[in-house]
Amino acid sequence: MQDRLQLLAEHWVSYKIWLIETVGLTNDAMHVHGALLILCVSALVLRRRPDSLWCWIIVFIAELFNEYADLRGSAPGEATMDAALHDIYNTMFWPTVILILGRVLFPRKKSDFVSPTAPLSDLPQ
Repeated sequence: MQDRLQLLAEHWVSYKIWLIETVGLTNDAMHVHGALLILCVSALVLRRRPDSLWCWIIVFIAELFNEYADLRGSAPGEATMDAALHDIYNTMFWPTVILILGRVLFPRKKSDFVSPTAPLSDLPQ
């Protein structure tokens, strides 16, 4: 299992380096855009609002894997704990703002809460 995870991390880092060179954005910008893309895609796939805790957790797990890959030493200049903490902050900032503000500014109505007969989704059918 550890070998497969290491192999996946190496493939991910090489793809990430290629993507950064191709798109032309900085590593920090890629973290922000990637986080928002993962948040939106997870909301669509899970059929939940973007301020769902589940969507936030998916972004967080993806970022932890990314930092695991960076800390394994494959990414140039990214194999330090300071760089990892910077990337986690950079990646999770906007998903966290969306999580908090979405729940404060747009609270769910009583009818939005899951009942035993309601479909398991935040989105209308």
